[in-house]
Amino acid sequence: MATSTDAMIFAALGTHLRTMPDVLPIAGPNVGFPAAGQTKPGKFLELLFLPNRTRQITLGDDPQQKVGILQVSVMWPIGSGIPDALDVAGQIINRFKNQTLFASGVRITISSEPWASSPIQDVDRMKVPVTIPYHAFEQES
Repeated sequence: MATSTDAMIFAALGTHLRTMPDVLPIAGPNVGFPAAGQTKPGKFLELLFLPNRTRQITLGDDPQQKVGILQVSVMWPIGSGIPDALDVAGQIINRFKNQTLFASGVRITISSEPWASSPIQDVDRMKVPVTIPYHAFEQES
């Protein structure tokens, strides 16, 4: 169970993504993917969690603002075009825009509309990164 503020933020954002209808398999950071004995799917999502520097809003021990980015890359087979991958990116954008999530007393707000970046060609697949900016406040002690 997540107990630190960053861990709770990551868990809440990941849960929100995983509960999206028809979600593709998800490769999370520092987790073996695919599971042992399985082959990597042609289409999947790859998560990166990029917390940034905490913003000191007040003096003292009051809760401080956490800011960062969840990046969800839509991984797609080479040679299958980009419209379908962009559609998946659009579904992720729609899933997160204008959202406020809660996790054990931490309020997480998507701070601006998420966006898809230009497709990137890797050796064995193409990826479309979707950037989801957030801000949150630490729990009060």
